[in-house]
Amino acid sequence: MLAAAVFGVTLAVTAASLLALKWELGVRRSALVVLALTVTIAAVLATIEMPPLLAGSLVFFGGLALAGLIVLWRFYRDPERVAPDRDDVVVSPADGTVIYVKQSSGGVLPASVKGGREFSLEELVRTRLSSDDAIVVGIALSFLDVHVNRAAVEGEVTLQRRFAGQFMSLKREDAVVRNERATTVIRNDSLEVGIVLIASRLVRRILSYVQEGEQVALGQRIGVIRFGSQVDLVLPARPDLRLLVAPGDRVRAGGSVVAVIERAPGEMPEPPAYGVVSS
Repeated sequence: MLAAAVFGVTLAVTAASLLALKWELGVRRSALVVLALTVTIAAVLATIEMPPLLAGSLVFFGGLALAGLIVLWRFYRDPERVAPDRDDVVVSPADGTVIYVKQSSGGVLPASVKGGREFSLEELVRTRLSSDDAIVVGIALSFLDVHVNRAAVEGEVTLQRRFAGQFMSLKREDAVVRNERATTVIRNDSLEVGIVLIASRLVRRILSYVQEGEQVALGQRIGVIRFGSQVDLVLPARPDLRLLVAPGDRVRAGGSVVAVIERAPGEMPEPPAYGVVSS
């Protein structure tokens, strides 16, 4: 019985580690979770008499099944978020990690970046973001992040466009232009921002909750990407728009302040000293 349980635990941890490596879930974290689950199952089964083969099988399949349920729960979460009660901030459109902050200037189209190569976001041609200087903030989502995306600012949806494409790994240098993506542009009296949802090889659909001409509130749900992906936030590069995030920062959709519009003293409260979350 003990040997069968140990075999089941070992096999489950190995399988989980390989799957975590393939799906970029964090090998160490995944292995520890499955180890804890399988050891717990093995301890419970030790109190019940049963054939060793059955016990080992229950440890293996039970551990992976419970781990799978945890992953699905984390992926399909849609927690309520409270956006900052102010009109001078830009919040993150996605949960994840900032992977780059880059600038386009001189009328050059803003671009997403993969593998050190740039891919122009041609759908922004008719917006102010194509003619003025712009900043692109890339946010990478893991399979375990919340995948519901939110409005970075309040205002009117002036562009909502979806591009069909192939589903391939975002490690591919051309994945940004060949993968499916959906772009939403929101404009208000203060600024115009673009939100680009980019699919990965695991994605089967990108859903949009808003349409052109619709008014959205700060932090409102605007769409969802099924499975791991990337979201790019395109901002105007202006002297009065101060960026608060940098590569490596963790951000939360609808809550983390990415940038703040600096106004004359007395016109606004002090800007927040942070825009990221610790976990």
